[in-house]
Amino acid sequence: MKVLGINTSPRKESNVRIALETALKALEAKDVECEIVDVNAMVISPCQGDNYCKEHESQCALNDDMVDIYEKIEEADGIILASPIYFCDVNAQAKAVIDRLYSYFMDETYQELFSSKKVSIIATHGAAPLEAFESSLNTQMAAFQVLGFQPGDILALNDNNVPGSIKDKAEQLKQASELGEKLL
Repeated sequence: MKVLGINTSPRKESNVRIALETALKALEAKDVECEIVDVNAMVISPCQGDNYCKEHESQCALNDDMVDIYEKIEEADGIILASPIYFCDVNAQAKAVIDRLYSYFMDETYQELFSSKKVSIIATHGAAPLEAFESSLNTQMAAFQVLGFQPGDILALNDNNVPGSIKDKAEQLKQASELGEKLL
């Protein structure tokens, strides 16, 4: 078994990365192979909407670091997308990855491949109430479902505006660990 963690935070000591690491440690304790990709350190261009992928068996015309993420998604048994919420939505880095998954849209081969894979989402945020961005998290999960993935948990961890502050929040780290355990 293999799980891919997609960290989209640009911050060092990122709360969402710490939560992601916690979730993956729970899986590693069950002998699951885990890997994290740090999206902010990668070059991922925005989707061009050119439909090249629809004429070329879901292969994107753009040759950037997203190619590596495609391979890792295809090889993984489960995925955890980890994004900070900066202004009522997942961040731009998360959105770039999700938008580039369009290349898989309406491809029956990939829908079948993804049908056995589960996706969970971890989000950290500061002071905004969950109601301000809950629909966005549901929309991101729906995008994965449209591609054939099984929906996992969505975990929003509040009061995490200061980088590293989640380290002192045992209950939130427990929730992240439980999300990891339930992924597979």
